[in-house]
Amino acid sequence: MKHVLDTDTIIYFLKGDRDIVSRVLSVPPESLYTTIINYAELMFGAYNSLKLKENLSKVKGFLSKIKILGFDEASGETFGKLKATLRKKGLSIADLDLMIASICIVNDGTLITNNIRDFGKIKELRIENWKTFQTI
Repeated sequence: MKHVLDTDTIIYFLKGDRDIVSRVLSVPPESLYTTIINYAELMFGAYNSLKLKENLSKVKGFLSKIKILGFDEASGETFGKLKATLRKKGLSIADLDLMIASICIVNDGTLITNNIRDFGKIKELRIENWKTFQTI
């Protein structure tokens, strides 16, 4: 199983959240992934922080231990389909979140996130919230 860690989950881990740290450490390392979009969000957060060197070191250290899934043509097509479907239903989520969801769907991954409000709008996406132990 591919556990695709969303930005919020990685931040919880880096801040030492007990539930998240325990859960991340309980799964085989080869099943941990994130997306290039999450990578970019984490890089922005580190470069925008007051503790640049410390946070950049933490983020890069963590990301070096997991696999990064890219945004390819299949992800792009899935993005377009999902965005159109949501729009027809009068729903929307941020494009970056929709890109993350598209990458997860194409790669048959389960998104590990605390952002159920937005990602829960995408019925094709498997979601787990390791903060609340909720699966959708």
